[in-house]
Amino acid sequence: MTDPAAARRAAIAAEKERLARARERRSSREPAGANGFAQRKWRWLGVNGGEAVDAVLAVLHDIVGAPTLTDGQRDTLNRAVAGAPDREELLPAVRAGLATLEPDEVLGHLRSLWAAGVRWLNEPGTRRCQILCSTAPGPELGNAKSRAVSGGPAFSLFVTAATRGAVPVPNAHLPYALSHAPLSVLDDLVDHGGLMEDDRPWEARGEDDALRLRARLAPSSLRASEAARIGWDDFLRRRAFLDGGTVTRREPDDVWDLLLDVVSEAQLSSLDALDAALPRARQIELRNLKSGALNGQWGMETVRDKGLWKLMAALWQPTEPVDPTRSDFHALVALRRAYDLTRSGELEAARGQTDSFLRKSAVKSLPAGLLSEAYTVAAYVAVATSARATGRERLALAEEHAEKAAEAGGAVAERNLALVRTWKDTPRNQREPMTNPFLELGLDHGAEGWDRHCRDLFRQYEETGDHTSQSRVNRAEGRIEEALRHDSGLDVFFQLPLVRSRFELPDAVPRQLVPPLEPMARRTSLTGGKDLETMRARAAVELLDDFRSTAPHLDRHGSTR
Repeated sequence: MTDPAAARRAAIAAEKERLARARERRSSREPAGANGFAQRKWRWLGVNGGEAVDAVLAVLHDIVGAPTLTDGQRDTLNRAVAGAPDREELLPAVRAGLATLEPDEVLGHLRSLWAAGVRWLNEPGTRRCQILCSTAPGPELGNAKSRAVSGGPAFSLFVTAATRGAVPVPNAHLPYALSHAPLSVLDDLVDHGGLMEDDRPWEARGEDDALRLRARLAPSSLRASEAARIGWDDFLRRRAFLDGGTVTRREPDDVWDLLLDVVSEAQLSSLDALDAALPRARQIELRNLKSGALNGQWGMETVRDKGLWKLMAALWQPTEPVDPTRSDFHALVALRRAYDLTRSGELEAARGQTDSFLRKSAVKSLPAGLLSEAYTVAAYVAVATSARATGRERLALAEEHAEKAAEAGGAVAERNLALVRTWKDTPRNQREPMTNPFLELGLDHGAEGWDRHCRDLFRQYEETGDHTSQSRVNRAEGRIEEALRHDSGLDVFFQLPLVRSRFELPDAVPRQLVPPLEPMARRTSLTGGKDLETMRARAAVELLDDFRSTAPHLDRHGSTR
């Protein structure tokens, strides 16, 4: 029974059962309400009619034997049962007797008295009793008049539960609610903003409830072990992503799977799916990142987030030289572009890109390691183009660049410089080929599987009838095989890069596109009818404080005054 209709049916069934028990009690004894003289006595206590008298007598029979009653109170009740109710003494005795019963019994009698028209409560208590005795209070409590009805902590909790949190618990009664409310009622309050982080409700609950309330109101306060205890998978997946750990894939992909695909592995095919999975604020950031790739211009906060560099580099395909002084990201893109152009044989474009590293502003601002790589690429481009008429000038320029590269130290840079000087001092017609055969094949220096790559290229050129390219592949393959037969091995070739890791994009965790930690979703179902009746009964006990000390007077027309 987790919905108002079910709760209403449960309340109706309970009321029918109570009425059936009352009928059984009445049938087992002498009907006191049949005597007209006795009914006139009861009218002076606000009890009008035989049904009302029977309801009162049912209360009296239940409480007359309570051991906590005084002798005077018990005598007052016995005289009332006998048909001589005392107008001045009866109501205090009834209140004292009802206080000895269980809450559900108190609720049953108050309902019976209310249904019979017996109004032994003061005005505020009468308004509260009307709410408690309604079959399934809920939507009607939302109107301004009903919301103005206030009461004790138990009544306030019942109203909150009956309205699914729409009517909040007053701050004065919040400690009681936190101690006595089912977790589903607290979830109702959280849903409606009636319970905030500053209230710290978890301090009044058991450990499991406390963790769930913290997860809903203060999610960032949880540790991973606590989230694991309550099975909060979204928290754990987010933490694993931010910590660079393993995120087990889901089916279908969730936002963390898509972030790994797009940001960490630069799978552009998943961009649209990621856009749809991100919250609105992060969607805007992703779209700004995509639009910045049109011309390589992003905000500095985006450029500083190294976790986004792989995606940015995949989205941005510059066709003009990149200024390496704009940021660390632009410097890395410029260096990678110079190397990629060199490896693809576009040497003039590569020279244009390396020239951007040789300006004074770049030399002063860029790291020494990055400059060494740029000088190495520039030296190789000069060597590779030295077969022209200006070959000696090109070799002199290559030597100058290789010297700059060697200033940062390193055996590879020193070996490259020695090769350039040897070629420069060797007559042109006696020089061995000065290019790197791996780069001529479009491979990284020393790449594994180079022989298989050569065969694939040869067959490809054979299909197109490109014999010139076939000869170039054969020459490069022969040079590699020749080098491997000697002790010096591949060191006979001009090598770049000097340090491969300087060309790699960082494997960092992005910060900008990561969705913020959202509170844990509600896990409890709506408050059931049984829990609602328990809270209603506790609130009914509070109504005993609203009992009148003297009975209301009924005129001959039956109205109370």
